[in-house]
Amino acid sequence: MQVFNTLDNASINIRFNHSGSALSERQFVNDINQVLAKIPQSPTKASAVLFNSSSYDFAVNLFALAHKGWTIILPPNGQSETLNALLEQTPYYLGDSDLVEHATTPFANIGNLTTTPNYTPFNKIAWPSEGNLVFYTSGSSGQAKPIFKSWRVLNKEIKTLNSTFALKRNPVFIASVSHQHIYGLLFRVLWPLSNNYIIDTDLLNYPEHIATKLKTNTQAVFISSPAQLKRLHQDNVLIEEKSHLQWVFSSGGPLQNEDAVTLNKQLNKPITQVFGSTETGGIAYRQVVSLENVSHWQPFLGITLHSTSEQRLVLNSPLVEQTNYLLDDRGTLFQNGQFELLGRFDRIIKLEEKRLSLDELELHLCKSEWVQEAKVITLNGKRLVLGAVIVLTQKGQAYLNANGKLATNTLLKTHTLNRFEGICTPKKWRFLNQLPYNTQAKINLKVLESLFVKAD
Repeated sequence: MQVFNTLDNASINIRFNHSGSALSERQFVNDINQVLAKIPQSPTKASAVLFNSSSYDFAVNLFALAHKGWTIILPPNGQSETLNALLEQTPYYLGDSDLVEHATTPFANIGNLTTTPNYTPFNKIAWPSEGNLVFYTSGSSGQAKPIFKSWRVLNKEIKTLNSTFALKRNPVFIASVSHQHIYGLLFRVLWPLSNNYIIDTDLLNYPEHIATKLKTNTQAVFISSPAQLKRLHQDNVLIEEKSHLQWVFSSGGPLQNEDAVTLNKQLNKPITQVFGSTETGGIAYRQVVSLENVSHWQPFLGITLHSTSEQRLVLNSPLVEQTNYLLDDRGTLFQNGQFELLGRFDRIIKLEEKRLSLDELELHLCKSEWVQEAKVITLNGKRLVLGAVIVLTQKGQAYLNANGKLATNTLLKTHTLNRFEGICTPKKWRFLNQLPYNTQAKINLKVLESLFVKAD
């Protein structure tokens, strides 16, 4: 008995490693049938909010809703405020029951509905090709906005991954990113599911958990994020099991070149970085293994870019309906179609008529021996000023401990003035042990802004 058809209409066998147990395709299709039997019959294509912490339960519910042709709304997290806001759009919810026990809006929990008496189970469920998923993304801040993705577009992206990355036989996909976001959905659920690859459904939040998985999986594909990889290389517990890593993928934000090179040396495996967004899907990829000759970004097949006079990148992609789609990224294009990213276009500001790239300022701060990470934000008051949030190196932290915050501020201001005019120097400084990231592995701007509420 086969469950799904792959994108090329060939049969596959579904396999999951779930909570230490191997789950067969028969179990998977039976569980999908149990959910299908509870989904209400709707005269029109309805929608449901879907949130599961378990990737296996998520996959079961995802394909049940897709089989019914429902629109699937994917919250970025399971916080009560997030779920309550989305449940105002639809009366249906499917997922972890305990998360909606105190919902403020009336809704029907599909998982708790009575099974339809005359339901006829399926023994083969086609791979989804029609219908939509709705992602909610706000990047690092702001009001979450809906991004609609059709199964048709997602399937195109899976085909691109298949043609771009040559995985060896029988890989096991392990991950430290959520399946509720498009990167996690594609890389840790849909891509392996469509190719008969084994999916380990545990979310690996700590390096020690990743190391444990590698001990028993000799061909692992690790799906991660820049923030998680940065923490990993500082005390890399995977080195003993590095031969078990087949691929390491990183997306969701920029991975610093230094971190990529260090990890490559530690693991003897390059980090495959993927550049894109929820709106655009995957755009390009690269592997940085040397600081002397940093690799450029290679667009995926079928994707072309050009730039405006201000070096703002313009995208044409089979994953985006709009032609000449303006990206919020600046870049330098090369004749071979590759490109170099220069920072975000929307992070260029004017301070008293002086144009300043906040990305460039952060990069300069990180070139000092005292700064490990830096994030610069604008602070609105009587006049626009800059606030810098700094993660110090060991040497920088020692200086702070010995000389105090005021002296450290002066030290970093002096370093900034080596490259920028005085007006472009941050006026307020805050020091953290690590930068705050949200569930999408992006910097949480609201948390950064809250650090400057109190006056210096």
